[in-house]
Order: sequence, then structure tokens, then C-alpha cells
Amino acid sequence: MTKDNERREYFRIEDQIYLTTTIIDEDEYNAAPETLRHLDNNSFSLSADFATLNNNINPVLNNIKQIHPDIAEYVEFLNAKIDSLSQILLCKESSFDENKLLTVNISASGLMYNFDPAIDINQAVKLELVLLPEKIGIIVYGRVIKQTQEEDNTGSDSNPEHGKFISVEFEHIRDKDHELMIKHNLNKQMSIIRDQKDNE
Repeated sequence: MTKDNERREYFRIEDQIYLTTTIIDEDEYNAAPETLRHLDNNSFSLSADFATLNNNINPVLNNIKQIHPDIAEYVEFLNAKIDSLSQILLCKESSFDENKLLTVNISASGLMYNFDPAIDINQAVKLELVLLPEKIGIIVYGRVIKQTQEEDNTGSDSNPEHGKFISVEFEHIRDKDHELMIKHNLNKQMSIIRDQKDNE
């Protein structure tokens, strides 16, 4: 892995996403690579498939615009219709419960978030993430590698009402979904930088 790729991989941002965490057994975890290879008919992942397709089409579409702008406009219209359909299907998923909208610290290799009750270290989990504002659904399998207790202003972590945070390291994720997460994080970073400059 090059240094640039490593920076993209581990760059972290604070973000709001819809997140569903499911504790799974080792059999399901070991089957994760095969499960991810057969997500073509999964409505939750359809939005990610279309997002990847759009990313691949855009360079070609830009070339078409130079020669046949009317055709390019029609293709963009079709893409918008397909994107709308995929987002409608995604919004019907239970993942869009407002209780599942969380603030997380996320990179393309893992995330940290509040989860109560705490999960044992090394526990296998399945995560269903919806990235915003793109509304892209991504399924990831990983393991809990750390858990911490949120401290109050006195530095005490004895209050059971304070949040428990877990860190999950991603292990099984489709390559194209991994690239979408990297792109999402970079776009978020650029947006934050623009907002900071506007407020100066």
C-alpha cells in the first residue's frame, strides 16, 4: 500500500450516518466473503452499486458532452431516475429508523461509535451503514477491537448512564464499497475545509 493510499485508508472524520449493528456468530462471519459476493439482488446495497456505476460512467459522459450534449443530457436524466429508484428502495429498509442516526468517528478501515450495552472485544459484527447525504447503503463485517467509557467533566467514568463506545475494525467489505467510503470521507473533509474558510 502506498503512503497516499494508506492516508486515504486511515483518514478519519466525524460524521452522521444511519447504522445498524448485528452481533453474529463465527459461522456467519466466516461466510461473509461469499455473502458479499452475492449482494446483486440486495435492495440495501443497490444504491452503492449504482453509485459505483455512476463513478465509472462519469468520465465517458464528460467526453460525450463535448460531442453530443443532448445525448449526454438524456443519459444524465436516466441516471437520476435510476438513482431515485435505488434511494426509494433503500429508504424502505429498517435502517432508516431515526433511532439509528448516529454520530460516529469513521474511516475506510473502521469506526468508533456509542453502543450500549458494550460488546465483547473480538466479537464479530455485521454493520449496515447508510452514508449521508448520498444515501448509499454499505454492508461491512468486522470485529470489535476496543471499548471505552465516556467520561464526565470530572474525569469519572463510573456513571452507568455515560455512553459506552466501541471501535470496530472492518475486515470484509466489497472493494467498490471501500472506494465509495474513501470518496465519501474525502468529500466530507473538503466540505469541512470550505465551511471553515467561509467562516473566517
